[in-house]
Amino acid sequence: MVAGAVITAGGLPGTSRAGASTTPTQFGTLSNFDVFNDTGQETHGFEVELDGVAPADVISVFGAPYERYGDPTVTAFSGGTMVTYASPYDAASQTWQVGTPLAPAVITATMGHQCWTGGSSTYLTDGCDHFGLGLSATPTNIVYNWLTADPNQAGQLVHASTGSVAVPAPAFNVTPAPVGAVNQQPVVQAVVNASDNPADAQLGDAFWAKVYMSQSPSKADLGHLVTDDPQVPTAVETEWAILQPGAGGSLAQQLSNEFQVNANDNSVVQRYEYYQYTGAYDPETHEALPINDSNPVASDVGNLTGNQMVALNLPGGPNADTSAPTITIKTKAPKKPKKTTTFKVTFKATDPNSKHFTYYCALDGAVPSPCVSGVTFTGLTPGAHDVVTYAADQANNASAPATLHWTIAG
Repeated sequence: MVAGAVITAGGLPGTSRAGASTTPTQFGTLSNFDVFNDTGQETHGFEVELDGVAPADVISVFGAPYERYGDPTVTAFSGGTMVTYASPYDAASQTWQVGTPLAPAVITATMGHQCWTGGSSTYLTDGCDHFGLGLSATPTNIVYNWLTADPNQAGQLVHASTGSVAVPAPAFNVTPAPVGAVNQQPVVQAVVNASDNPADAQLGDAFWAKVYMSQSPSKADLGHLVTDDPQVPTAVETEWAILQPGAGGSLAQQLSNEFQVNANDNSVVQRYEYYQYTGAYDPETHEALPINDSNPVASDVGNLTGNQMVALNLPGGPNADTSAPTITIKTKAPKKPKKTTTFKVTFKATDPNSKHFTYYCALDGAVPSPCVSGVTFTGLTPGAHDVVTYAADQANNASAPATLHWTIAG
């Protein structure tokens, strides 16, 4: 069950499709999404199948130190690429070292950026995870699967028996502004298609969707979309729509909205909330029979199943800050372990467009929190320690994390 995502121009993760030769060059931001474990058992990983792209097209991933499974593996298969987050397995004790517990029975929307170490102090017990990646090409199809322990083969993971996590991924189509228009920003069409119908039924299960949107002069990226940033949309674009995959039904199989980007803006972020349809179905055709298909009654709407965010960046433009800062830890680790219960860490960020930064620090895998250079950690115990820090500039572009390791003598 997905509850939150950040995509970019294209399919779930990816870049926008190429339009006419005069269409502005597009590039994708990062795809990020919160996924709730509703498989009925503890899971030990998550898999993203990207059809039609190569491993080299995966240009970034969300992982260590913010995700319980760390960095994923990216491997090719016939027809596409598999991005796999997985727990280590201890063969001696025959146990998986990391797992995602079950989600609560009633799931609350997270806005797509809660289920990681910096998003919630209770992340490890919330029954959800945050995954993310960025692409330089558009997948033809994307499939999510939770991974569970193989009951027949120790140390192996298999797809959860509950099936794929179905959260449609919007695609952006971008066309130039009309000739002579005062606003020369492009026209954007965001399209969500219901997934393919299952093989054993003419029509698949219906679902509800709501769409939120915001625009900004700043670039949208991971730094924006996993923090409580103004770019996370709260303004409703589409109040309610119902979609049903398959052929032969009267309900829509596609949700599309079209708009022109504001004159001084350079990025668009849309948030798609998906909910279960819990109303009646035709017993013969499996066509959904909602009481109202645009203003649903409470009995027709179930749990949140997806909360996917998508971001489209336009190249350049007025006021666009597209550069991420670089952070450097100035403190050096002692060459020999020392007996001390405190440790002071200094660091500095640089950026061609910003002079002021917000810093975040995490000691020994703790939840990252705001900090300042010169932060002193106290009450340290003998043994190995590490601190991870990163910086966000005024446009909320996030740096890659920097890590310092040191050891306190016993």
